[in-house]
Amino acid sequence: MTARGGRGGFTLIEVIVVIAVVSILASMAVPYAVKFIDQGRMESARRQLEQIHDAILGDPGVPTGGYVGDMGAMPASLDHLFARGALPLRSYGTLGVKYGWDGPYVRIGYSDNAFRYDGWGRALVYSSATGRIYSQGPSTATTADDIWFPASASAVVPTGRLLVNLYVWFTDNTTGQYVLNPQPAAFPGMQMDVRMYYSANGIEAYRSYSGTPPGTGPPYLFSPTSPDSSAPLSTHAGFHAVTATCTLPLHPQASGQAVVYIPGNNRQTQVNLYLK
Repeated sequence: MTARGGRGGFTLIEVIVVIAVVSILASMAVPYAVKFIDQGRMESARRQLEQIHDAILGDPGVPTGGYVGDMGAMPASLDHLFARGALPLRSYGTLGVKYGWDGPYVRIGYSDNAFRYDGWGRALVYSSATGRIYSQGPSTATTADDIWFPASASAVVPTGRLLVNLYVWFTDNTTGQYVLNPQPAAFPGMQMDVRMYYSANGIEAYRSYSGTPPGTGPPYLFSPTSPDSSAPLSTHAGFHAVTATCTLPLHPQASGQAVVYIPGNNRQTQVNLYLK
């Protein structure tokens, strides 16, 4: 800065130098700012995809059943998470377990439909075949910055397994006790009926082991292929009512019931039913 006639100011060269320095700093800062903004959007997109995934499959940590727990199947599209259409409306079945559409299942943003778009304003992509959801991320091309949930390339498994143990009350002439998983060999002619209730597209249905116990008897495994492979999604993630009756020779019928939560991804839940 120079002084002329008692007045201070900047020379033209000084002004040019300052502008050049500011321009250089700005050109260096802008890419970092854009990168920082994109990183924030990517973290937000990951949380958004996880929320949508939990809305579909439920959250075992709470636990909640989500869309799959209510309907018994994966949604055909993300539209079904906020629009019921012709799907059966919520009702309550055996032991108060809920069936039917009970949405909207997710709310993100200013409207029901806003959850379908990522931070870049692009629609999320969902595959009903694999159950995975993804955002294209900062670029529109299929690149490494795509954001997938779940991150694994394996398809989401919306089913689990349920193992049912029976504790049946048995009395002889002097004492009474619970017999764990009575076997036909020890109790010839025993009769039983074990049912697991599930949602068949929003309507209550059940699968069962009944009559003379098959094979060696209990425990009874309900999985996507047993005892009846015709309903592979019957062990869908979510809440299920389980009931059982058993009649041992010379004894009255004993019964028990419970509500159990089955997680997805082929994980197994075990329930012990006490029948008396």
